[in-house]
Amino acid sequence: MNISLDYPWMLALIILPVFVFRIFPVYLQPAASIYLPFFARLVAATGQAPTSGSQVKQRKRIQAMALLLSWLAIIICLARPVLLGEPVVTQKTGRDLMIAVDLSQSMEQEDYQLNEYGKVSRLVALKSLLNTFSEQRSGDRLGLIVFGSGAYLQVPFTEDIVLWQTLLQQMDTQMAGPATAIGDAIGLSIRAFDGSNTTERILLLVTDGSDTSSRLDPVDAARVAAADGIEVFTLGMGSIDTEGEDKVDFNTLNKIAKITGGQAFEGNSTGAIEQILQQVHQIAPAKYQQQSYLPKLDLYPWLIGPMLVIYICVWLALTISTVMVNKGQADVK
Repeated sequence: MNISLDYPWMLALIILPVFVFRIFPVYLQPAASIYLPFFARLVAATGQAPTSGSQVKQRKRIQAMALLLSWLAIIICLARPVLLGEPVVTQKTGRDLMIAVDLSQSMEQEDYQLNEYGKVSRLVALKSLLNTFSEQRSGDRLGLIVFGSGAYLQVPFTEDIVLWQTLLQQMDTQMAGPATAIGDAIGLSIRAFDGSNTTERILLLVTDGSDTSSRLDPVDAARVAAADGIEVFTLGMGSIDTEGEDKVDFNTLNKIAKITGGQAFEGNSTGAIEQILQQVHQIAPAKYQQQSYLPKLDLYPWLIGPMLVIYICVWLALTISTVMVNKGQADVK
């Protein structure tokens, strides 16, 4: 720990009294008096004690010392002495990452392999992989949107990864309706990013179908997202060769990613999705913003306090001394 002065230039005021005494004349109070060069012999001859009006008062040395110390204490306090502690480094999130998950009925298909469980539904596999992915994003704020026939904000942006994972595990298929509203999910993400203070904004859009119920066209929504500085990474869960109702609209997902400056991925297996999430993590790694500051403890109360006590004690001592002298003179008379 070190001691420092916030305003060291205030120390220049220490010499101010010297200029005051040299420039301005001494204040003199006029009074009628007679100067006797033989005053001391007159007092000795008459045996009388001189009264206070018969002598020139001189400032006592203790008064001069008290004034000098008080002035020094005031100037040092104005310079604001502080005790510097150890530097404190704080970290704050540097990126907001929203994950939008399709919960349409097709996510119930058990065509994905999860090592410890064997064949599982697409949603179960996705939950497991997103849970691992979120643990790598400790430097970001995560949000969660679920969509089906409509889009709903499940988790606003939060730094609490455990809370995010808990709510991720609670989501289930068709809780947002049986259809797929990709455009509405992007639109809701844009609104969620309105309250974000970070400049780096990412949306990971996961779906296994085509847009069937959006009020907002997905491509138009992507243009708005690009204007707001949001990068969209799309993940289509399924094969590009799939036909029929289960076909993933990779063409639209590619357009969305291209418009916003993101990337489009095809996740036709658990291993592919795991590699994709790792790739997303490498493209846009978790980011911290560091801020450091020095804690300061003001020292002037510890300086001015004792000085006030000393000054009061000197004043009381001089007052008592004056009273005693005056009382002694009165007894002599």
